Amino acid sequence: MKNTLKTILVAITIFTTVSCEEENALLGEWKLSSWYINIEMDLNNDTIKSYNLLDEANCENKEVLTILANETLNFVNTYNPIVKISKREDVYKFNVQCDKGSIGFATTYKVLDDKIVIEPNGAEYSFNGKQLTRVFKDAINIYNSDFTEIRETKDLVLNYTK
Repeated sequence: MKNTLKTILVAITIFTTVSCEEENALLGEWKLSSWYINIEMDLNNDTIKSYNLLDEANCENKEVLTILANETLNFVNTYNPIVKISKREDVYKFNVQCDKGSIGFATTYKVLDDKIVIEPNGAEYSFNGKQLTRVFKDAINIYNSDFTEIRETKDLVLNYTK
């Protein structure tokens, strides 16, 4: 009888733990799905323009963000191309170099409403139930044609999906 009761309690504990993890859509692995800079481009010359650098650059994207229930967030194989953009009149020119190395790190996070706040720097990811989004304000510099002067800046928007 005691063994049956113990077995039932263990089964309930496992079921409750698994159910809680399944209900939390935030937990799990998230793959970088867009590297958006709000400039339409056709870098791969396929005649299809995109605002997403992942669609256009020949850089391999293996970036995965893993969110764990213990409030740990892991980044593996961070996508980090070197992007130089110039603008002459209304025409943008791109120079994209793929980063051959890989960067990974772990940090802690907390959830506030629909935001994930990374500790200790306070960086925020928005969560809409299906996608994680991080915005880097004015992170992309657009230069004049000889790269001596910044003409404008663009936000870099990273989107992650499961």
